[in-house]
Amino acid sequence: MLLLLLAAAGALMAADQPLSFSHAAHIEKARMQCTDCHSGAKTRDNAGIPSIRRCMACHQFIATDRPEIGRLAAYWEKQREVPWLRVYGFSKDAAVQFRHAPHARAEIECARCHGDVASMTVAVPAVVHTMGTCVQCHRDNSASDDCVACHF
Repeated sequence: MLLLLLAAAGALMAADQPLSFSHAAHIEKARMQCTDCHSGAKTRDNAGIPSIRRCMACHQFIATDRPEIGRLAAYWEKQREVPWLRVYGFSKDAAVQFRHAPHARAEIECARCHGDVASMTVAVPAVVHTMGTCVQCHRDNSASDDCVACHF
């Protein structure tokens, strides 16, 4: 099973997720916002992966005839979370603690760090995060570039 995903040649690959999920369908067609599902982005360090409860709040009633929603409902019936694989994250060796909430308060658009997920059928890591890209963004936005701002 594929985990996180940047091919050496720079090609972007999607994680082998347990269910097909289209960000485009939810954002462009249903006119949802990123934080409708990733609610922690505004208030916590971790934006969070939506719980089965959050998904089923809508999908108990919406698109229930679709096969993928049937598969989603099967997790719900078993009282199990969907075992989504993270698309973004830092390795433990980097000793980085990314905090979503300060970025949300600064009104940094999600797409700045995550790419145009809104148009993606399957989320891929569209932005490569390096210390250099983060430091440059902090400097461009007059945010702290002190090491302890991100590293622990």
